[in-house]
Amino acid sequence: MSDENESKINEVVIVKRKTIMDAEEFVSIQLKSSDDTIESLLKKAIAATKTKSLEKNDKKLGIQ
Repeated sequence: MSDENESKINEVVIVKRKTIMDAEEFVSIQLKSSDDTIESLLKKAIAATKTKSLEKNDKKLGIQ
């Protein structure tokens, strides 16, 4: 039997979706680390999902 150098990898996945009448915001964040704790990864992922709200007067909304 050989000794394997096994490291523990923590993973956090956050999906944030906000739907309003004429638009949809969608953010997906996936973080993996063998150095950071789950708590640290969660804080980083939550900070990364903070988006600027869509403004009603944006003329590009709804155009495909």
